[in-house]
Order: sequence, then structure tokens, then C-alpha cells
Amino acid sequence: MKIDKEAGEKDKKKKKSPKTAPSNNVNEGLRKVVKELLVGYTPRSSEHLPFYCRVCSVQSENLETFVSHKKTEFHKIAVQEEKKASFCKLCRKQFTSICQMQEHLKSRPHKEKLNRVREKQFKRSIFH
Repeated sequence: MKIDKEAGEKDKKKKKSPKTAPSNNVNEGLRKVVKELLVGYTPRSSEHLPFYCRVCSVQSENLETFVSHKKTEFHKIAVQEEKKASFCKLCRKQFTSICQMQEHLKSRPHKEKLNRVREKQFKRSIFH
């Protein structure tokens, strides 16, 4: 046992400390530049695009053309289709976008419910 302990101590001594970064001055300079660049940063998600139809991806010049776009048959059908595509029949949940729906389909609660329904269907098919 003494030999194992001595070997372990030697291994600890042999390990070198990790190499230090090339230069702290370079890192500090880089940090300063990045901070300067981020001073005026505003995320795209905070931008408000007036007269923009998210469903149809249409940007209107003014309120009048935006309202007339919303009255078109194209827009009305697009909204209906988006509602259908963003509704989970299994969980009976309506989502505000198709992206949210896709995330929901990957979620644990949805998958668990799907598995329960599949198990019930499988049991019915065996016993009937």
C-alpha cells in the first residue's frame, strides 16, 4: 500500500500547472474593444417593426396599406393555416407560432402524453 501512495504522490508532483494565457494585456485590450462595440448594441428582438405582418412576412409602408393587407384573402387564409399548424390536438393547446409548436412537440410532457395514447391504442388492438 505504501508503494501505491508514493506513486500517487509522485503523479501529483509531476503534473504541471496549466500554461498561462499568452498575455493579460492582449485579453484586457480585447475586452475593452468588445465593450466599446457593445455600447450601442440593441438586440433585433427588441426592435419594433411597424406595419409588419409576421404571418405573411409583409412589411407595409403605412397603416392604410397594412390594414388593406389584413383584409386580403391571402392573409386570412394564412392566419387560418398558421392556427391549424400551431395547434396540438393531442394536448389541446394553441400556440402563438409554428416555432412554439415545434418546441412543444419536442417537450417531455407532449412526448409522455403521446406515449400514453400509443400504449392505449396498442392495448386495444391486442384485445380486440
